Amino acid sequence: MLTRPNALFSEIGTKAIDQGLADPRLSAFYDSILSAGSGEIQERLKPYLPHLSLCSDRMPDGAPPPIFYVGKDSGQRTLFGEDWASPSSPASGLRTPDEDLEQASAEGYRKALAGTPYYGYARTPVQVNGEIYEVAFERLIVALRPVPYSPVRFCAYFGVIQDLRRTS
Repeated sequence: MLTRPNALFSEIGTKAIDQGLADPRLSAFYDSILSAGSGEIQERLKPYLPHLSLCSDRMPDGAPPPIFYVGKDSGQRTLFGEDWASPSSPASGLRTPDEDLEQASAEGYRKALAGTPYYGYARTPVQVNGEIYEVAFERLIVALRPVPYSPVRFCAYFGVIQDLRRTS
């Protein structure tokens, strides 16, 4: 009998995007950002904002950066729900509600903040509001500066859920 690991997190690399193997919306975002000229990042982000989550460039204690924006059509909003994505008082930014998923995603943010866009695939169980789901998704994380030479950076996360099933 074949068995598979409970969770899989794999970096695929951006060459797969260049070869047309990624979700078309994710690919279009990647191409748009990569081809942006000096000072065009903000304008290039606008059409993709509904699909993105944006977070800071700080990784306290090695955890992924806190999220300060969750697009209305983003994979994170789909997975974790409206209440999570739009808290009444987001004092210090949002955190992924599943600690295991939070820790497993940290490496992608580290790579993006080090200057290399991260593109990968994950399949994992996730606990959301006491229920367990199995989710499969591809994700692209890029670190950006809002304007050239800005000392401030942020990460843009584009996640595409390929499969989502409740298991409990």
